Amino acid sequence: MSRLMLLPALDIAGGRASQVVGDAEDDPGLVAAAWVAAGAEWVHLVDLDRAFRRGENAALIAELVAAASVPVQVSGGIDDEDSLRVALASGATRVNLASTALRDREWVRAVVREHGERIAVGVDVRAGEVVARGTEVRLGPLDDVLADLDRTGCRTYVVADASRDGSLHGADVDLFRHVAERVDGDVIASGGVASLDDLRRLCTLTEVGVRGVVLGAALYHGAFTLAEALEVARGRDDD
Repeated sequence: MSRLMLLPALDIAGGRASQVVGDAEDDPGLVAAAWVAAGAEWVHLVDLDRAFRRGENAALIAELVAAASVPVQVSGGIDDEDSLRVALASGATRVNLASTALRDREWVRAVVREHGERIAVGVDVRAGEVVARGTEVRLGPLDDVLADLDRTGCRTYVVADASRDGSLHGADVDLFRHVAERVDGDVIASGGVASLDDLRRLCTLTEVGVRGVVLGAALYHGAFTLAEALEVARGRDDD
Protein backbone atom coordinates (compact mmCIF):
# COMPACT_ATOMS: atom_id res chain seq x y z
CA MET A 1 0.00 0.00 0.00
CA SER A 2 1.39 3.40 -0.99
CA ARG A 3 1.71 6.14 1.60
CA LEU A 4 1.45 9.88 1.49
CA MET A 5 4.69 11.71 0.69
CA LEU A 6 5.28 14.94 2.62
CA LEU A 7 6.99 17.90 0.96
CA PRO A 8 7.84 20.68 3.43
CA ALA A 9 7.84 24.00 1.60
CA LEU A 10 10.72 26.46 1.70
CA ASP A 11 9.70 29.88 0.35
CA ILE A 12 12.59 32.13 -0.66
CA ALA A 13 12.44 35.92 -1.01
CA GLY A 14 15.41 38.24 -1.27
CA GLY A 15 17.79 35.35 -0.73
CA ARG A 16 16.28 34.45 2.65
CA ALA A 17 13.68 31.99 3.89
CA SER A 18 10.43 33.93 4.18
CA GLN A 19 9.13 31.64 6.94
CA VAL A 20 10.96 29.80 9.70
CA VAL A 21 9.93 27.66 12.65
CA GLY A 22 10.06 29.58 15.91
CA ASP A 23 13.18 31.72 16.20
CA ALA A 24 15.28 29.70 13.76
CA GLU A 25 17.64 31.52 11.40
CA ASP A 26 16.32 32.50 7.97
CA ASP A 27 19.27 31.05 6.07
CA PRO A 28 17.60 28.88 3.38
CA GLY A 29 20.39 26.32 3.51
CA LEU A 30 19.91 25.84 7.24
CA VAL A 31 16.14 25.60 6.86
CA ALA A 32 16.43 22.98 4.11
CA ALA A 33 18.98 21.01 6.12
CA ALA A 34 16.71 21.13 9.16
CA TRP A 35 13.81 19.67 7.18
CA VAL A 36 15.98 16.86 5.88
CA ALA A 37 17.34 16.18 9.37
CA ALA A 38 13.75 16.00 10.62
CA GLY A 39 12.98 13.26 8.10
CA ALA A 40 11.84 15.07 4.95
CA GLU A 41 12.09 12.85 1.89
CA TRP A 42 11.41 15.74 -0.51
CA VAL A 43 11.72 19.52 -0.25
CA HIS A 44 9.47 21.94 -2.15
CA LEU A 45 11.44 25.11 -3.00
CA VAL A 46 9.50 28.22 -4.00
CA ASP A 47 11.06 31.32 -5.56
CA LEU A 48 8.64 33.99 -4.35
CA ASP A 49 10.51 36.76 -6.13
CA ARG A 50 10.09 35.08 -9.50
CA ALA A 51 6.47 34.25 -8.69
CA PHE A 52 5.72 37.93 -8.01
CA ARG A 53 7.86 39.20 -10.91
CA ARG A 54 10.19 41.17 -8.67
CA GLY A 55 13.45 39.31 -9.28
CA GLU A 56 14.73 35.77 -8.86
CA ASN A 57 16.85 33.51 -6.67
CA ALA A 58 18.06 31.11 -9.36
CA ALA A 59 21.68 30.79 -8.23
CA LEU A 60 20.67 30.19 -4.62
CA ILE A 61 18.10 27.59 -5.61
CA ALA A 62 20.68 25.73 -7.69
CA GLU A 63 23.00 25.73 -4.66
CA LEU A 64 20.24 24.38 -2.43
CA VAL A 65 19.38 21.63 -4.91
CA ALA A 66 23.05 20.64 -5.18
CA ALA A 67 23.40 20.51 -1.39
CA ALA A 68 20.21 18.57 -0.76
CA SER A 69 20.43 14.86 -0.01
CA VAL A 70 16.77 14.35 -0.99
CA PRO A 71 14.81 15.10 -4.17
CA VAL A 72 13.76 18.71 -4.66
CA GLN A 73 10.71 20.13 -6.42
CA VAL A 74 11.14 23.76 -7.53
CA SER A 75 8.27 26.16 -8.03
CA GLY A 76 7.40 29.82 -8.33
CA GLY A 77 6.55 31.70 -11.52
CA ILE A 78 7.70 29.00 -13.93
CA ASP A 79 5.49 29.73 -16.91
CA ASP A 80 7.67 30.43 -19.95
CA GLU A 81 10.77 29.17 -21.75
CA ASP A 82 13.24 31.31 -19.81
CA SER A 83 11.94 30.41 -16.35
CA LEU A 84 11.65 26.74 -17.36
CA ARG A 85 15.22 26.66 -18.65
CA VAL A 86 16.53 28.13 -15.40
CA ALA A 87 14.47 25.74 -13.28
CA LEU A 88 15.60 22.66 -15.20
CA ALA A 89 19.22 23.83 -15.06
CA SER A 90 19.01 23.95 -11.26
CA GLY A 91 19.15 20.16 -11.27
CA ALA A 92 15.85 19.81 -9.41
CA THR A 93 14.23 16.41 -9.59
CA ARG A 94 10.94 17.98 -10.60
CA VAL A 95 9.86 21.40 -11.88
CA ASN A 96 6.38 22.63 -10.99
CA LEU A 97 4.90 24.81 -13.72
CA ALA A 98 2.84 27.69 -12.35
CA SER A 99 -0.87 27.66 -13.09
CA THR A 100 -0.27 30.82 -15.12
CA ALA A 101 1.49 28.59 -17.66
CA LEU A 102 -1.93 27.18 -18.55
CA ARG A 103 -2.68 30.42 -20.39
CA ASP A 104 -0.72 28.69 -23.18
CA ARG A 105 -1.82 25.08 -23.02
CA GLU A 106 -0.07 24.23 -26.27
CA TRP A 107 3.24 25.21 -24.65
CA VAL A 108 2.43 23.22 -21.51
CA ARG A 109 1.64 20.16 -23.62
CA ALA A 110 4.96 20.49 -25.44
CA VAL A 111 6.87 20.83 -22.15
CA VAL A 112 5.17 17.78 -20.64
CA ARG A 113 5.89 15.70 -23.74
CA GLU A 114 9.54 16.74 -23.86
CA HIS A 115 10.45 16.51 -20.18
CA GLY A 116 8.07 13.84 -18.89
CA GLU A 117 8.39 13.02 -15.20
CA ARG A 118 10.51 16.10 -14.49
CA ILE A 119 7.42 18.25 -14.94
CA ALA A 120 4.52 18.84 -12.57
CA VAL A 121 1.69 21.16 -13.55
CA GLY A 122 0.21 23.51 -10.99
CA VAL A 123 -3.59 23.51 -11.05
CA ASP A 124 -5.14 26.26 -8.92
CA VAL A 125 -8.89 25.88 -8.56
CA ARG A 126 -11.67 28.23 -7.53
CA ALA A 127 -15.35 27.25 -7.79
CA GLY A 128 -14.72 24.57 -10.39
CA GLU A 129 -12.53 26.76 -12.60
CA VAL A 130 -8.77 26.70 -13.05
CA VAL A 131 -7.38 30.16 -12.30
CA ALA A 132 -4.05 31.89 -12.72
CA ARG A 133 -2.45 32.07 -9.29
CA GLY A 134 -2.78 35.42 -7.60
CA THR A 135 -5.38 36.66 -10.08
CA GLU A 136 -9.04 36.26 -10.94
CA VAL A 137 -8.15 35.18 -14.50
CA ARG A 138 -10.04 32.01 -15.39
CA LEU A 139 -8.24 29.47 -17.53
CA GLY A 140 -11.05 27.01 -18.14
CA PRO A 141 -13.33 24.52 -16.39
CA LEU A 142 -11.35 22.18 -14.15
CA ASP A 143 -12.48 18.97 -15.83
CA ASP A 144 -11.65 20.30 -19.30
CA VAL A 145 -8.15 21.29 -18.23
CA LEU A 146 -7.61 17.94 -16.52
CA ALA A 147 -8.77 16.00 -19.58
CA ASP A 148 -6.38 17.98 -21.78
CA LEU A 149 -3.40 17.41 -19.47
CA ASP A 150 -4.27 13.74 -18.99
CA ARG A 151 -4.36 13.15 -22.76
CA THR A 152 -0.94 14.80 -22.96
CA GLY A 153 0.48 12.37 -20.41
CA CYS A 154 1.06 14.69 -17.45
CA ARG A 155 2.55 12.61 -14.64
CA THR A 156 2.18 14.97 -11.66
CA TYR A 157 -0.40 17.61 -10.74
CA VAL A 158 0.16 20.04 -7.86
CA VAL A 159 -3.40 20.98 -6.97
CA ALA A 160 -4.47 23.89 -4.78
CA ASP A 161 -7.78 25.37 -3.74
CA ALA A 162 -6.97 28.99 -4.57
CA SER A 163 -9.18 30.22 -1.74
CA ARG A 164 -7.26 28.22 0.88
CA ASP A 165 -3.62 28.27 -0.23
CA GLY A 166 -1.39 29.72 2.48
CA SER A 167 -4.21 29.55 5.01
CA LEU A 168 -5.04 27.14 7.78
CA HIS A 169 -8.66 26.63 6.74
CA GLY A 170 -8.44 22.88 6.23
CA ALA A 171 -7.59 20.72 3.23
CA ASP A 172 -10.19 20.50 0.46
CA VAL A 173 -10.20 16.71 0.43
CA ASP A 174 -13.12 16.54 -2.01
CA LEU A 175 -11.20 18.61 -4.57
CA PHE A 176 -8.12 16.41 -4.35
CA ARG A 177 -10.21 13.26 -4.69
CA HIS A 178 -12.06 14.76 -7.66
CA VAL A 179 -8.81 15.47 -9.51
CA ALA A 180 -7.21 12.13 -8.66
CA GLU A 181 -10.21 10.22 -9.98
CA ARG A 182 -9.97 11.97 -13.34
CA VAL A 183 -6.29 11.67 -14.20
CA ASP A 184 -3.76 8.88 -14.51
CA GLY A 185 -0.93 10.93 -13.02
CA ASP A 186 -0.11 11.52 -9.36
CA VAL A 187 -1.76 14.32 -7.40
CA ILE A 188 0.10 16.42 -4.85
CA ALA A 189 -2.23 18.36 -2.56
CA SER A 190 -1.21 21.92 -1.78
CA GLY A 191 -2.74 24.48 0.52
CA GLY A 192 -5.11 24.59 3.44
CA VAL A 193 -3.72 21.74 5.57
CA ALA A 194 -4.32 22.83 9.14
CA SER A 195 -4.15 19.74 11.32
CA LEU A 196 -3.05 16.14 11.61
CA ASP A 197 -6.67 15.20 10.96
CA ASP A 198 -6.35 16.83 7.53
CA LEU A 199 -3.36 14.60 6.88
CA ARG A 200 -5.26 11.53 8.05
CA ARG A 201 -8.02 12.32 5.56
CA LEU A 202 -5.48 12.79 2.77
CA CYS A 203 -3.89 9.45 3.64
CA THR A 204 -7.18 7.76 2.75
CA LEU A 205 -6.81 9.06 -0.81
CA THR A 206 -3.47 7.49 -1.67
CA GLU A 207 -5.11 4.57 -3.44
CA VAL A 208 -6.99 6.89 -5.80
CA GLY A 209 -3.83 8.76 -6.70
CA VAL A 210 -3.16 11.48 -4.11
CA ARG A 211 0.51 10.72 -3.55
CA GLY A 212 1.81 13.72 -1.65
CA VAL A 213 1.11 16.98 0.12
CA VAL A 214 3.01 20.26 0.27
CA LEU A 215 3.20 21.48 3.87
CA GLY A 216 3.83 25.13 4.57
CA ALA A 217 1.83 27.28 6.97
CA ALA A 218 0.89 24.41 9.28
CA LEU A 219 4.55 23.58 9.93
CA TYR A 220 5.73 27.16 10.26
CA HIS A 221 2.85 28.21 12.51
CA GLY A 222 3.31 25.22 14.80
CA ALA A 223 0.07 23.35 14.07
CA PHE A 224 2.18 20.17 14.13
CA THR A 225 5.78 19.13 13.58
CA LEU A 226 7.19 17.30 10.60
CA ALA A 227 7.93 14.34 12.87
CA GLU A 228 4.27 14.17 13.90
CA ALA A 229 3.17 14.46 10.28
CA LEU A 230 5.51 11.65 9.26
CA GLU A 231 4.02 9.42 11.94
CA VAL A 232 0.58 10.00 10.43
CA ALA A 233 1.82 9.42 6.88
CA ARG A 234 3.45 6.16 7.95
CA GLY A 235 0.33 5.01 9.79
CA ARG A 236 2.06 4.96 13.17
CA ASP A 237 0.20 7.65 15.06
CA ASP A 238 -2.36 6.61 17.64
CA ASP A 239 -4.92 9.31 16.93
